[in-house]
Amino acid sequence: LSIRRQRQMCIRDSFVHDYLNQMEKNILQSRVIDVLRFPMIVGVVLWHSFFEGIMGLDIPDSGIPIYHTTSFFISRILASVAVPLFFFISGYLFFFRTAFSVDVYKKKLKSRIKTLLIPYLFWNFVVLVGHWIVTVLSPVQLTSGAYKQVSDYTVCDYLISFWNINGMPVNGALWFIRDLMVMLAFSPLVYWCLRYFRWYILVVFGCIWLVGGTLEIPRMDAVFFFFVGAWFSITGRNFVADFKSFFPWGVALYFLFAIGTIGVRGADGFLYVANAGILLGIVSIIALTAYFVERERWKSSYFLISSCFLVYACHQLPLNMFVRILFKFMSPVSDWQFMLIYIVSPLVIILVNLLLYASLKKLFPHFTAIITGGRG
Repeated sequence: LSIRRQRQMCIRDSFVHDYLNQMEKNILQSRVIDVLRFPMIVGVVLWHSFFEGIMGLDIPDSGIPIYHTTSFFISRILASVAVPLFFFISGYLFFFRTAFSVDVYKKKLKSRIKTLLIPYLFWNFVVLVGHWIVTVLSPVQLTSGAYKQVSDYTVCDYLISFWNINGMPVNGALWFIRDLMVMLAFSPLVYWCLRYFRWYILVVFGCIWLVGGTLEIPRMDAVFFFFVGAWFSITGRNFVADFKSFFPWGVALYFLFAIGTIGVRGADGFLYVANAGILLGIVSIIALTAYFVERERWKSSYFLISSCFLVYACHQLPLNMFVRILFKFMSPVSDWQFMLIYIVSPLVIILVNLLLYASLKKLFPHFTAIITGGRG
């Protein structure tokens, strides 16, 4: 009898230990996700801060090596990790602790109407109005002029602008939300594929993405990284626990790899190297964040987390216009002038949006919650 009791106590203690250990892992993972939210938004802003990506700017090919190297490294190498990481986390959270069923699917889609669809429609409408104002009323050319003027839109043009103008909605940054909504709509197919084809389908999608295979809506990176995140969730894996051992050697390897990527810019194999760097970057950033979160050195800010959607949805058009204004009045020719505009522009836009969010939240809290998907 004594031996039996001892065995029962050992089994109970082992169960409690495993349960608490799993709880600690889940809490750490949740904290890591929260800490990453705002830096990922900053990464998106930095991606759009790349002058070569803003149509209508005159950027010399030579004579400004510091700007060319720095902006490419930050905006096209480091910041390129942000959107794939968003898709990865979105896929994970959508299937997290979910016994997937028709009822669950309906419930999740219904909740995404509030958190994704309504803000998506609102912020596209805001950009449409913004385009109309700057093209009709502004004395300075603040848009590229490459697309049809909003004042000349037909009813069909207005409808299309909310979904696809040359691959993007009128609020270009919101292509992520558009593609994410498509992935969520087809989430039963995602679930079925992962249950029956398991990780093999990740290899197939990963190879297609790695070599530059494309889709229009959703894009291939949306499909691949959403699938990867969903696989971790459906198989019950904790990605922070899996990745955190990558610190510090893996993080150091990533930064060396990222620096080396600069050297292959413009080469035939750049795409493969850059995409491999994104995979390595996702793992490294999660490992780095987990290390500092676990040691209580990095903590999330409730205000920054709740402001993420507004900063994301309201940055691209103001950023493009602000850069054009600075180019108009500064007429940059030297390296330091280009670097000054490159540093100041995203910083000002982020700070202004944070101030806008704080003001809206204080004056119109219910309205602000609606246009940011209930966040905050």
